[in-house]
Amino acid sequence: MTVTAHEPTTTASTTALDPRTLVTSEVFGKLVDYFAADRHVTRVYAERAVEQFLVFLKAHADTVGNEDFGMLLPDGSIGRVVPTLPVDAVWHSVLQHTVPYNAACEQIAGSFVHHIPILTEGMMDGTAVTFTLAALHATGYRVDMEFWHGEAESCCPPGEPDFTGK
Repeated sequence: MTVTAHEPTTTASTTALDPRTLVTSEVFGKLVDYFAADRHVTRVYAERAVEQFLVFLKAHADTVGNEDFGMLLPDGSIGRVVPTLPVDAVWHSVLQHTVPYNAACEQIAGSFVHHIPILTEGMMDGTAVTFTLAALHATGYRVDMEFWHGEAESCCPPGEPDFTGK
């Protein structure tokens, strides 16, 4: 099989579920519209990127309560799944439009999913992506590997933000 920009790579199963079914078509359309406009990307790319963001939210929802899945973070909590930069770009765009974002969170995770930027050793050494890929594939939804190559990176600098203006 030849992979092109319009033919996403899927999970090992050829019967992977369509990520668009995770939310209503209205919510999907709004998320795509906002992302495409915010990042100046084609509609085809925006649809694929939003699909992967929705699979990411599903993987988060499926693993957040599972203490046997994930990795220990410096604060003692368990890190579950992390986005790559292309998926995080979707997250940042759709967070600006809280009504459809909240609807997607409610439909997939049952509640609002907060964006908490962190940078861990597991993100830097690739361990976090290994956990994330396992969680993505376990959802049963189509995973487009073009969006999951590389390391997870923090969208924000490590450490606490300095709001003092110093």
